[in-house]
Amino acid sequence: MIPPDARDAIFCRDGDWLVPTEFAGGPWSVGAQHGGPVAGLLARSVETCVPPGMRVTRLAVDLLGEVPLEPLRAEVEVVRPGKRIALVRARLLDDAKVLAGATAQLLRTEPIAGIERWLAQDVPHPSRPEEPRGAGWAGLDIPGFARAVDFSWHEETDSRRSIMWTRLRLPLVAGETTSPLVRLASLSDFASGAGNALDLRRFVSINPDLTLHIEREPRSDWIGIEGSTEVRADGTGQSLGSVYDLHGRIARAQASLYVAARG
Repeated sequence: MIPPDARDAIFCRDGDWLVPTEFAGGPWSVGAQHGGPVAGLLARSVETCVPPGMRVTRLAVDLLGEVPLEPLRAEVEVVRPGKRIALVRARLLDDAKVLAGATAQLLRTEPIAGIERWLAQDVPHPSRPEEPRGAGWAGLDIPGFARAVDFSWHEETDSRRSIMWTRLRLPLVAGETTSPLVRLASLSDFASGAGNALDLRRFVSINPDLTLHIEREPRSDWIGIEGSTEVRADGTGQSLGSVYDLHGRIARAQASLYVAARG
């Protein structure tokens, strides 16, 4: 059961269980969680297995169906240990089954002498966020996770591409500081909607996965997403996004889409 007075976080802890509040809800089905908080919980589990001197460079999230607004528990394991390359797998479960999972690639980080001329430069975001007038998706009072996020929208550069900035208003888990990686995973799920020109009053557009290739972790609360979406006549699609903080590009995001007419 969702704690009725839990209005300061997206999840509350109850022993080993993570109990969703009203802010974990998604837009597609009553009683189901949004993919963003689920991705954030998986990233939170992965972080417990990241040793000093390594960082997450890829996070691939799979939603194995609707994740109900019910308590979840997390499991995590190191699938491939290594000093230079490692692989970590995390899962979210209810009492009976696995509901979502993620695989994370870890790479060793260390300074390399003599490589300066080939180093990648930060790519600046083409816009800056404006302070939002209120919480919610595009100023709309949509329940669930959208109420836990500030949005700052900018003009679409064309019909299939748009730019928005996002910022968490609440911690993912009550009593915990939301880490940069968890913040990135939670907000990057919006990449599937950032460049989606579909009329969502007529169509359903669901991303059952999310893959992040992470250049570096964010250094600002605001995370910007420049996205583009293509939909095929067979009801499938792809979303691609470049993800930024206030200092430059930090990741690239990709998601598959299931598209269908409503009703």
